[in-house]
Amino acid sequence: MCFPYERQWSQHMKKEVPPIIALVGILLALTLVQILFWRGLLGGPTHLRAGMGGGGAQPPSKAAVPVGLPEVSVTTLAGRPDPGYRDGEGDRALFDGPVSVAVGGKGVVYLADSRNHSVRVVSAEGEVTTLAGAQGEPGHVDGPPREARFSAPAGVAVASDGRVFVADTGNHRIRCITPGGLVSTYAGAETPRDGAGRSVGGYRDGPAAQAQFCYPVGLAVDEQGVLYVADAGNHSIRRISRAGQVSTLPTSGAGELKTPTELALAPGNRIWVADSPQGTLWVGPRDGPLKQWHAPEGEESFAAPAGLAVLGKGSAQPGVYVADAGNHCLWRLQGDRLTLVAGEQGVSSYGWEDGRGNRAQFSSPVGLAGAPSGDLYIADFGNNCLRRVTFATEDTEAD
Repeated sequence: MCFPYERQWSQHMKKEVPPIIALVGILLALTLVQILFWRGLLGGPTHLRAGMGGGGAQPPSKAAVPVGLPEVSVTTLAGRPDPGYRDGEGDRALFDGPVSVAVGGKGVVYLADSRNHSVRVVSAEGEVTTLAGAQGEPGHVDGPPREARFSAPAGVAVASDGRVFVADTGNHRIRCITPGGLVSTYAGAETPRDGAGRSVGGYRDGPAAQAQFCYPVGLAVDEQGVLYVADAGNHSIRRISRAGQVSTLPTSGAGELKTPTELALAPGNRIWVADSPQGTLWVGPRDGPLKQWHAPEGEESFAAPAGLAVLGKGSAQPGVYVADAGNHCLWRLQGDRLTLVAGEQGVSSYGWEDGRGNRAQFSSPVGLAGAPSGDLYIADFGNNCLRRVTFATEDTEAD
């Protein structure tokens, strides 16, 4: 159990930690990412019926399954399906389990490379470098980039001042990387350990240095520097104020927030949350309460929503975008209208193919981030790649 104090745990959650979380504490990897995405997200995608806005265009070479839109273009910016660790340009670079992306200034993309225990940086041209951490060397060490150590980082977010926040999942902490590259622990204290000496996480609100987390995964930071954390092991969304106070957002309505893995901030002071194992989305004010979003009656919902991004009204295609790892595709939600944007939907739909939205393929896309340009970036977990989704302009012709 992540939370060390039985009485406080029962008051806060009134439920036990799912077996998936308990198993993580036993395994040597100490990472929710590998268990959640291997067992929860990669194990048997389910069918999803597109709404009236669904893609559905059928390329001749594809089977008769729902596919994305031909006016969308998908390219691989960096990496390739071979797992590994190597800096370099384009497909010369190698990742191992990329799970989260965030876009900074000048089109720079930050990527949490979970099984390499590092944070990578990808330029707009596809040049990959390592920002901090070291491949094959998990740990919890603050300091300069080459000395800093992470344990299966699973979330990244970029603040307006250039700081990069990292959900250091295996260490149950939130880390911060300054523009100068110095790594420090932003929030999260030491938690109880199991018989083998491994940290098992905990739950405590309060000052950042005293607060406890349990397998934090997704991150988002607003314009004022307030940080939001998908605290998967605690079934909660946590909020870290600019003053460094950690609190828990309330929920309301039917259903329970089980294992939140990703979140995105939206206009109108709203926040969206993906509960991947349950296949549900939650939405509400940024200070709560959060409520479960329900698809229109008669429509099924997502298989495993694992990535979220919001493109505003100034974008070519505004809406809430969802990377569905269970169905290996990208969806757009506008009100109650669900559109299949890119990829195929179906049990055998995974693969690695660039091209138009109705031809492209993904393999368990998990991380998702929107850029000021209106492009979307996807951490394609199963393909160990960073993909870019571009929407056609008026003078762009589809295949």
